[in-house]
Amino acid sequence: MVSPTEEGYRKEIEILRILSENRMPMGSTVLQKELTKKGFLVNDRTVRYHLQLLAERGLIKNVGRHGRIITDKGLEELHNALAFEKVNFVITRYLSLAYRVSYNPQNRKGLVVANVSIVEKDSLERVLEIVRRLRREEILPAPYMKILYEDEEYQNVYVPKGKIGIFTVCNLTFDGILMHAGIPLILRYGGLVQFVNRRPSRFTELVAYEGTTIPPPEIFVYRRLTSVMCFLETGSGMLPANLREIPNEAREAAESILKELRNDGWGGLVAIGKPNEPVLGVPVSMDRCGISMIAGIIPLAALMEINIPAETFAPHCLLPIEEMERIDDTDKIRF
Repeated sequence: MVSPTEEGYRKEIEILRILSENRMPMGSTVLQKELTKKGFLVNDRTVRYHLQLLAERGLIKNVGRHGRIITDKGLEELHNALAFEKVNFVITRYLSLAYRVSYNPQNRKGLVVANVSIVEKDSLERVLEIVRRLRREEILPAPYMKILYEDEEYQNVYVPKGKIGIFTVCNLTFDGILMHAGIPLILRYGGLVQFVNRRPSRFTELVAYEGTTIPPPEIFVYRRLTSVMCFLETGSGMLPANLREIPNEAREAAESILKELRNDGWGGLVAIGKPNEPVLGVPVSMDRCGISMIAGIIPLAALMEINIPAETFAPHCLLPIEEMERIDDTDKIRF
């Protein structure tokens, strides 16, 4: 491995990938812009740090003022990393993040999985309005968020000038809480759930998590197939959601945990199926029951519907929930 940390390793492999795709030398400023496009929100100083590490290992070469190029050793390292990446599907990373959740509902402390969106600074008030509405309708996974202002850096996220970074809780946090309560689960599908008069009707679209390299809910959000704003206005619409399965014997325990979270302001629960019965029209495996939850990227879906540009990375990281704010308290947020 190039770096002792998983996140650092991913950055350095992405740097090698970018250099391998360009025949000309590249400087840190250009690399920083390319990394941002790939979902790595880092500043120029961080890029230079990783370039130094790569150079020390002979994976890149400095060609003076022109920048850096990848070496044969770097190409070999990249080839080995990409071979591993092909089998490291979405579900593997998701379950890995969920397993590392340490949030305790009793004391409201611990790590949660977070998504991050970067939006224009001028859009902050509108974004907060939407997040509060999602919270009131109980279709936001958790009543917490964190805001980063321009030039601030946190959890490997650097916010450029004129932008705002917004962390929200990903619904993988629910999976982590259930897993640590001894409830084994399987992520099955991501898709769209049709709501009529604020009641879930059925899944209209489904993509299986197993074997995919693209998070299923994102497919429908980026294709603009959701109608979150319509739901907020009328109670009817298409919302991004997913479906997981748990053993029948764990249903009562899962219900109890989800009820406890709901009483503390958490939301996003669509349906808990009965043993061996379909959930919103989707069959489940033998001796299992299904749980459907609203996808954590629902804020992104709403922003896209009203044409607010946003770069969203979901899931992005684990962060202590103590460093987030209750959405009910966001009236004091500065603009």
